[in-house]
Amino acid sequence: MLKCKHISAYPSEYLSLFGHPKDGEGDTLREFISAIERLSGPRGIGFRSDDDMHKFKGDCLEVLSELFFTRFNSDPAMGLAEYVPVKIEDDFGVDAIGVNPNGDKSAVQVKYRSNPKDVVTYADVARTYSSGVKMLGIDPCKPRTIFVFTTAQDVSFQCKKVFGDSLVIINRNILARAINNNRNFWRLSYEEVREYVSFHAGSYSI
Repeated sequence: MLKCKHISAYPSEYLSLFGHPKDGEGDTLREFISAIERLSGPRGIGFRSDDDMHKFKGDCLEVLSELFFTRFNSDPAMGLAEYVPVKIEDDFGVDAIGVNPNGDKSAVQVKYRSNPKDVVTYADVARTYSSGVKMLGIDPCKPRTIFVFTTAQDVSFQCKKVFGDSLVIINRNILARAINNNRNFWRLSYEEVREYVSFHAGSYSI
């Protein structure tokens, strides 16, 4: 069962968000992002503050991140096994941890960007690196131990220059190629979200 607890805050909305494909044409990352933006808009959930709205967007992508790594955990290029979200009180730049294909403990930073041209900054990844090393025991000398999972097109030049082979970038294009019109991915993702909602049904109204 999914470990990410964000679904509990908006169960109906997450069921709707992952409840595709409905028209037999599959689903795409672009449609997923558009659905998040609709839920976050004036006719959507109705957040009390911009902070709550931005948190919801990031949380949606964190759920997608867990589902993604669950499906592609053995992929040698972008796989990550044993994915575990970091508790909110321990989140100082790392959203989850896992084990990379080399068997090394790795940190994951999830960054939602409505505008794909807004790159992930050096400061963002520096926080992930620092928290991963100091708090979570990531070995800074080993390659492919900092995963950036994002709807941006890329990370900044400074990120690549400083962190080098420590970085694994799963950007908008890579993510889209993996999940666009991937019927099995979306079907299994919806089933996992539905299972989570059903299991926790007694704690909220759907």
